[in-house]
Amino acid sequence: MSMRRFLTWAFVLIGFGLQALAYFALAAPIGRPTDVSYSEPRMPYAPLLFIVGVGLVFSAALVYELLPDRPRDRTE
Repeated sequence: MSMRRFLTWAFVLIGFGLQALAYFALAAPIGRPTDVSYSEPRMPYAPLLFIVGVGLVFSAALVYELLPDRPRDRTE
């Protein structure tokens, strides 16, 4: 596996991991709200982590396109 494929997949997996963590573990609890504090996220910057995860997934395309690939043998 080339370095650019490894970095691309790393960006994608880390980005989706951050999104899942922020959405399911750190965001506001799911269910019927009982008071106003129930709508607050468990961690103050959980939405920012979700946005960073989205940015990482989209930047994976940039990593794949901007990193050079190994030169191929031209034996034609």
